[in-house]
Amino acid sequence: MTDANFLREQLTLIRELAERADPHIRKRLLALAEKYERRLAEQSRNTQGRN
Repeated sequence: MTDANFLREQLTLIRELAERADPHIRKRLLALAEKYERRLAEQSRNTQGRN
């Protein structure tokens, strides 16, 4: 499994958990999801720059 696939799977899990969480935990989970999204975007830019 590549790092990008791992991040995508974790994003899916985090978002599913956030849907069922109380408002305080939801906010923290969504902040975590944003960090993962930034890592994915950065990884994508780095991969595209190498081609």
